[in-house]
Order: sequence, then structure tokens, then C-alpha cells
Amino acid sequence: MNASLHKKMTEYKAIVLDMDGTLYHPFPVRICMIFELFFHYSLHLNKLSELFRIQNYRHNYESGNLQTPDSHIVYWMQKKPQKYVRFFRNKKLIEFAQTMQQRGTKIIVYSDYPLKEKLEALSPFTADFTFCANDVDIQCLKPDNKGLLHIVNVLNLPVEDIVFIGNRFDKDALCARKTGMDYLVLNHPFSPKIKS
Repeated sequence: MNASLHKKMTEYKAIVLDMDGTLYHPFPVRICMIFELFFHYSLHLNKLSELFRIQNYRHNYESGNLQTPDSHIVYWMQKKPQKYVRFFRNKKLIEFAQTMQQRGTKIIVYSDYPLKEKLEALSPFTADFTFCANDVDIQCLKPDNKGLLHIVNVLNLPVEDIVFIGNRFDKDALCARKTGMDYLVLNHPFSPKIKS
């Protein structure tokens, strides 16, 4: 675990959580989706072009072209993974977040990708605020810190009272560093050992 924390977790007034790879374990979800795609398109070879559309969309999105996905992309990248996101959710982190929420800490989920369906899969866990890279007021991927600056502004809290929990140093931690925000980078596939 890599961290830059200047106070106890219970002393933060808000916790920003990354979605993909943080609130659920990404590797098994990806493996399950690879099998889903393989079996579906092995039976529908005449629709292989759809698979390339998914790949092309992901490549363009990660290059900064934050276009709105069509229904086909939404199905395979947001709706279809729901059952796996739920099964491989990070139970310990979610329990920790819920405990902090009950104590009055604001819980924010911030993702590079649309997160509505994935957040629904984590029910009954809910966030006080959700933000996505393609929100009108953000329009950038991490480690660009425009999104975190927007979140700080919406929360109307000193940045010192907010901590960002993610799974990637090159994106989440760097984004937090640019903002002057404390951060915690979790190591997967093991659940985090966070003391509240």
C-alpha cells in the first residue's frame, strides 16, 4: 500500500473512492468478461465487427476522446459486467466506507468511466456524490486533476479534509498529489487493511 496521509482516516470529512479496481477487484471481472465476449462472438461470427467497435471505443476513450457510448457499448462495458462487479466487490473497503458514512463522512465515487450501472451492482452501498470523467464540468481522465479540483469545489471543504483512495499510483495518486490531497493506493487482489 502506498499512502500519503497526514491524519487518521476517522479525521477526514470526505473520502473520494475510485471505482474500477478499487471498489471491486478488476482482474477476475476482466477474465469473466473475456469469456463472455469469446463465447458470444464465437456463436455470432457475423457480428465480429461489434467486438472491434468495443475495442476502438475503449482505445479512443483512454486517449482522451470522451465520447458518449452507444447502446451496444453500454451493454458490454457497463451493464453486462454488473453481476461480476457485485460478486467481486471489495467487501472490506465497502464496509469501511459505509461505517465512515454512518459517522458523517461524505463518500464520493469518482471514475474515469461511466459508473451508474457498476454503482447499482454494489447496492446497498451508495455514495453521497458521484463524478465521472465525461461529466460536463470535468471532461478529462486522471491523472489530470481538473476532476478532483471540481470535487473539492462542490464539497466546499479544505483539501486537507479529503482523502482519495484508488488503486493506481500513476493515475489516482498522481491526481491527488497535483491537487494537494492525501491519498491511499490499495494493492490488489487483496482487500485493504484500513483502520477506521
